[in-house]
Amino acid sequence: MRNYFSVGSVLFSLALSLVLSQSVWAGIIAERNRIIFPEGVDEQDLMIANTNKYPIIVQTWIDDGDVNNTPEKTEAPFVVLPAVFKMNSNDAKGLRIIFKHQPLPDDRESLYWLNIYEIPPQHKSTSNNTAELVVAMNTQMKILYRPTALINQKVDLLSSLQFSIVKDKQDIMLNATNPTGYYASFSSLKLLINGHEYKSEQKLDMMVAPKSTEQFVFKKLSAVSQGQAINLSFMLIDDLGHSHQGHRKNL
Repeated sequence: MRNYFSVGSVLFSLALSLVLSQSVWAGIIAERNRIIFPEGVDEQDLMIANTNKYPIIVQTWIDDGDVNNTPEKTEAPFVVLPAVFKMNSNDAKGLRIIFKHQPLPDDRESLYWLNIYEIPPQHKSTSNNTAELVVAMNTQMKILYRPTALINQKVDLLSSLQFSIVKDKQDIMLNATNPTGYYASFSSLKLLINGHEYKSEQKLDMMVAPKSTEQFVFKKLSAVSQGQAINLSFMLIDDLGHSHQGHRKNL
């Protein structure tokens, strides 16, 4: 899942820096971290809960994952109901995700994103020495449409992925190729060189689409790897959100 936040209606004061220095987390918690939509299923339910200590307004929509999308601009083969609603603190709510039966590829998964946009209440400031920070948080959750042809296949995604490295003057690029019809989602990618671990640069989506190649960058490692064996350790996320470890030797 991905989280974004926007800030509005701020009264600047000394207290503002203290507020901004704290981590911002979504208060909406969902029962799953992704939704698998098999071909032939018309709709699915998703339970969400408001863990904030205050009521919020929630807006929902489904899009292709562009963070600049708004509900008015989006086009997707799914619709989510209700679109706008209020949740009190500790409330739970069921969402309905409905497939509109638009044509989608039958040899690979199709990826869309459920947006859960939470808006907290805005209170009037009572003093010139206090700061008010309104944070609207958007949580994005994957919706993976899975055609029947894939459902009937038995594919070991962990062993099917192919990796190679490319060096330049400073960095190492790891090419990850996914020959299957499934999306491959990583929680981590590490190179093991001379007994030391090095993590890849973080990307917005650590995924490789079906039948495609994605590149991951390891900064300033080209000199470190000269004459050394390079091994790979990675964690692959399954349908339930669990991670499974994989290895490749001597890349």
